[in-house]
Amino acid sequence: MSFARRNNNRQSKTAEMLSSLAFNQQKVIVVNDKIGFEPHSKRLVEQWITEQRGGTFEACEVESFKESSPFLMMSISKLERRVEPRQLFGFVAQCKQNSAITHLCIWVSENKLKRSFLLPYLEHMADTVITFEDNQHVALLVKKSSGSVSNKYYTFETPPPSKTIYVTEVIRTAQTRETSAPAPVESPPNPATLGTFKIDLKDEEIKAKNALTLPFEFFKSTPEGGKILYHPDAEDDLDEEDPDNDLLI
Repeated sequence: MSFARRNNNRQSKTAEMLSSLAFNQQKVIVVNDKIGFEPHSKRLVEQWITEQRGGTFEACEVESFKESSPFLMMSISKLERRVEPRQLFGFVAQCKQNSAITHLCIWVSENKLKRSFLLPYLEHMADTVITFEDNQHVALLVKKSSGSVSNKYYTFETPPPSKTIYVTEVIRTAQTRETSAPAPVESPPNPATLGTFKIDLKDEEIKAKNALTLPFEFFKSTPEGGKILYHPDAEDDLDEEDPDNDLLI
């Protein structure tokens, strides 16, 4: 058997279904979609549930927060246009406490978010976070009931819709970290360019400003320092031997 074939067999043995890692005993699953899987999101979620439960299951899409089903699915890009963030967070908190709900899958298309703070809040409330970083890599963060947290990185092949996604664990390299890093924040604009008034100074004006000495700066720069001037009266007795005798009682 050739080395390449042995290597392929080793990879096939270590490949696992993504659903078995993400949907084991976790109730709230957040999917951070960076590659545009959302058109197939419902089909993918139902496929994941079927792989773990057997049979055929349909995920109920949340639209009014009144839905009741063991398997719920939320599309944040649709809901955030109609509801307030507190309603989203409140519904997720209720689902976490509801024993009749088996899984709540929250699909977040990062490039469609109007409120960027929604994603970190939802990830904080989730038991599992699946992040499709590109067409080959997926990150999986799982919070276990024991309190431990696993954060692993996998490769996968993009399958056709309704097909099983198999993942193989790999080590995240520096290049992949740079690729998945958020875009740099733009520098704030120069205030001098925002209005019609001139608030910046030219080089000559800055030199003239620095050369100007204000009155309080003149006195501060005097090397002699402060002095106390006292003019003695005729009745003052400056006897250094017994100062108490100088007091007029």
